[in-house]
Amino acid sequence: MRARIPGSRAWRPRPAAVRLVIASVILFSGSAWAAAPKGAADTTPDGNWTTKRIFDVFRNESRCVVETPATTMDDGRSPTKVFLRVDGRSLTVMTQSNVDIGADVGVRVDDNKLIRPDKIFLDQNLLFETSSAQIIEQFKAGLVAEAHLRFWPTWPDKGLKTVRFSLIGFTRAYARLPGC
Repeated sequence: MRARIPGSRAWRPRPAAVRLVIASVILFSGSAWAAAPKGAADTTPDGNWTTKRIFDVFRNESRCVVETPATTMDDGRSPTKVFLRVDGRSLTVMTQSNVDIGADVGVRVDDNKLIRPDKIFLDQNLLFETSSAQIIEQFKAGLVAEAHLRFWPTWPDKGLKTVRFSLIGFTRAYARLPGC
C-alpha cells in the first residue's frame, strides 16, 4: 500500500477524518461561545448601576442584585476597591480591606442622617439589613450616597474614609430586580 503524504497528488483526506475535524471545530467553537459573557441577558447597566444575577455561596442560592461600579480608594495602607450591592433584603458596602466599625461609620444619602450598619460581614463588608427599606427609599429619591468607612488595623492612618456613589440610574436598575 502506498503511503499517503499530505500535499502529494495521491493524498486525499478520508471522509471520516473530515467529519471528525468539522465536528471538533464546531464543538470547540460552541464551548468557547458558551464561556463568553452573555451581555445584556446577564447584566443590564442603568446609569452607574448594573442589575445582574449572582450565586451567593453563603445563602446557597442564585439571586439578583444591583451594583455600582467599583471605586478604588486608599484604605490607609494600600488601594482597595469599594462598591455598593443592593438586593431585596439588604445593602452591602463591599470592600477588599478589613473594615472597622465606629460611631461615624455608615451610609449617608444627600443631606440625610447617617445610617449605621447592622454588622460587619466577612471582615471586609458592611451589612445593612434592618434599615434596608429606608436606604432603598433614600437611594430612589437621592442623588449621591456616601459610604463612611474605617479600616483595620487603624495604623498608619486612623482617619475616616469617605467614598461617593452616584444614585443616577438606581431606580431603573432596582426596578429590574424581580425579572432579572
